Amino acid sequence: MAQSIKKARTLLLIMFFLILVGTLPACNAIKLAGKDSPSVIIILTDDLDYKLMPFMEHTNSLIGEQGATLTNYFVTSALCCPSRASMFRGQYPHNTQILDNYPGFKSFYLKGEEAQTVAVWLNKSGYNTALIGKYLNNYPFPAGWGYIPPGWTEWDVFLQVTNGGKFGPDYYDYRLNENGITVDYGNNAEEYSTDVIKKKSIDFINRNIEDKSPYFLLISVYAPHGPSEPAPRHANLFADLEYPKGPAFDEQDVSDKPAILQEIAKDGDEFDGGDANNLFRKRVRSVQAVDELVAEVIQLLEKTGQLENTYVVFTSDNGFHIGEHGLPSGKGTPYEEDIHVPFMIRGPGIQANTDVTQMIANIDIAPTVAEIAGASTTDFVDGRSFLPLLQSKIDSDLDWRKALLIEKGIPQLTTLPLQLVLLKPIDVVEYPDSAYDDRLRQVGGGSYKGIRAENFIYIEYENGELEYYDLLNDPYQLDNIASTLAADILASLHEWLTQFKACQADDCRMFDSTVPDILKN
Repeated sequence: MAQSIKKARTLLLIMFFLILVGTLPACNAIKLAGKDSPSVIIILTDDLDYKLMPFMEHTNSLIGEQGATLTNYFVTSALCCPSRASMFRGQYPHNTQILDNYPGFKSFYLKGEEAQTVAVWLNKSGYNTALIGKYLNNYPFPAGWGYIPPGWTEWDVFLQVTNGGKFGPDYYDYRLNENGITVDYGNNAEEYSTDVIKKKSIDFINRNIEDKSPYFLLISVYAPHGPSEPAPRHANLFADLEYPKGPAFDEQDVSDKPAILQEIAKDGDEFDGGDANNLFRKRVRSVQAVDELVAEVIQLLEKTGQLENTYVVFTSDNGFHIGEHGLPSGKGTPYEEDIHVPFMIRGPGIQANTDVTQMIANIDIAPTVAEIAGASTTDFVDGRSFLPLLQSKIDSDLDWRKALLIEKGIPQLTTLPLQLVLLKPIDVVEYPDSAYDDRLRQVGGGSYKGIRAENFIYIEYENGELEYYDLLNDPYQLDNIASTLAADILASLHEWLTQFKACQADDCRMFDSTVPDILKN
């Protein structure tokens, strides 16, 4: 009898355990991170282009030379907010519906897109997550000053200032939302924003190392974004530096370019070599503190024995042009200066001094980080994990994308949440990189969709104008030969782009890896 009771109790305990497990899907549907799970640090700059990289000694030696350089990394939209939204969710701008810096965060928030981001995926898998620095343009309105998006366990983020006559975020006189508390910073040397971001990042890393917790840290500095203000210790460096002017600089004959770009080039006649030199010096000075940040992060990881179990990424949200194609300084164009961006990564399994030549984009960051962490993504992701390309032994014939979509524009009112359409605009300001930025964003003028393939780029503007550059023979995009293409070639390009610009998830990966036969030669 006693034995029968004991067996019954055991059976009841087993049944209770099974019921309990069934009520805890969050603990069983995902792989929880352990102490040996790799951490991930992304150092994200703002408007950094390739011509700045020779002046970042620590970044080159400690990340690039010790890991992989993605030589064909692109952003799918060469503006801050669309690029960052794509990075967070692994989607093209037409799927995030963040196609411009305005309305930016407002749309991202009201459409509920923060419920599924790389931070949410990793946090559900047991990672501590932190964003330190710049988030999305126009944050935090209309969510409120203390708002923290889902998935982030640490939040030290620039608040953009309204109606106060100040630019924000910036290098001085800025505000941070520090885990729900608004903190004002002034203009003392120690309040230089890159240095404050560095200090907070080092503190976050130290705390997680002490707790033996895996983490995802996005260090999002404002440099070299205008006004490109350097730290005081770097203010007098590079006094005689000249901008490395390539063949596209001050392009004289832009009659083949779209009308809106011709107009801007004509209005920008006063932007000459001296202007380019002065701006370039400021930008180079402003990234010296970022280079120091990279060095201190790597040194801390090495000192604490964490370097071999940490992936460290260095990249930018978009590139930047200074005088190319007769344009003044700025971004947002489909030209290589703006969409082709530096990207370096070091970490477990990545051989030193490796070049990865496949086409990779910002839509690939979220699924790659998720795979590193063993986290699950969602089925809306357009990108793919490039982790297999980073391994020491990869198949050179690995099926990979042959093209990607490039897009920029302003979403129509019908695609925006009703709350956003009715919301009264708030005077949020950010330092303009160029007086011509707004013109590039005009619907019917600067809005475009295009295909950046391995050897060419094809662009359709909303006003019907076309651009096509043969990048093998014309890498500087000097000769727009769209008008010389055969009718069947143009028809095939148009059909491919029509498919591409409405794609979602699996379809995007199908369209980007299958080049129409007529375009293969």
